[in-house]
Amino acid sequence: MDGNDGIIWGEDDRLRRVRLLEACGMAQAAEAPLSLTELAKELHVASSTIRIELEELSALGLILDGLEERLPPILRNAGRQFLAGGPAVRREVLRFLAQVIDDLNAREALLYAGTILVDEFRAAFLDGDPVEHAREMVPRAFAAAVDMRVALDLYAAAVALMARLSDGAPAGCLAEEIVAVDLMDQARAWLELRREEGILEGPEEKGASDQLRGLFELFEDDDVLDMFDMHEPADAAMAGHDPINEQLGVVDQRLEAWFDASGWTAPTGYLQGPSRLETDGDPDRDAE
Repeated sequence: MDGNDGIIWGEDDRLRRVRLLEACGMAQAAEAPLSLTELAKELHVASSTIRIELEELSALGLILDGLEERLPPILRNAGRQFLAGGPAVRREVLRFLAQVIDDLNAREALLYAGTILVDEFRAAFLDGDPVEHAREMVPRAFAAAVDMRVALDLYAAAVALMARLSDGAPAGCLAEEIVAVDLMDQARAWLELRREEGILEGPEEKGASDQLRGLFELFEDDDVLDMFDMHEPADAAMAGHDPINEQLGVVDQRLEAWFDASGWTAPTGYLQGPSRLETDGDPDRDAE
């Protein structure tokens, strides 16, 4: 833990939450719902306080409390890791992508990878070759089509992606999903390094690496991976006319559409609306 900045609770509050996590594990094993009354009596606080703290642990992705459904709780993998790690678990790791990444090592790997992703891209603009850097990030079929404008927009996408993920939000466009694939590669490399350093065991590395795919759960599909199997940009246009893809709602994967705003976000900044593609290069529309 890096000083007081990593502290999420005071010692008494932390110990109480540890006891709640332990109680969830015991109730799960017994296939019994939690009793707020009994926990409140044991911990000398109000039942309302117990409920609030259980909801907080649920929001951090450590448990499924089962309170509303009157079901036995589930102590999630991240919750078990927290019990094993104790106060060494940092605040930002607990909060990052808590609902979709059920592994604290995976969350930490994605946080670290996000820093490296943006830092290396920034360094390429300041001291290196940003176009070449961007070409190494995108699917090989599209690398030759990447120019300075696309590279700059991809850098904006990288920054935006990490901001969205920090808020638990999905990617805002296809370009951000492409960046997310590179983010996951960086995270896997960091997990592998941690194993080589003896910090993680092999099964821990594998479990965390498998959990990285939780990003696609957040994005609601992994269609972007198909782009890394394409041989030329025209393949994206062909895929757009595939009846199966149309039925599945696969987004337009042509380079021109990489920065189209997803339906849930606004076409502003580096994001564009589909109308921009329709009007680009049309003098009559531009004159209007």
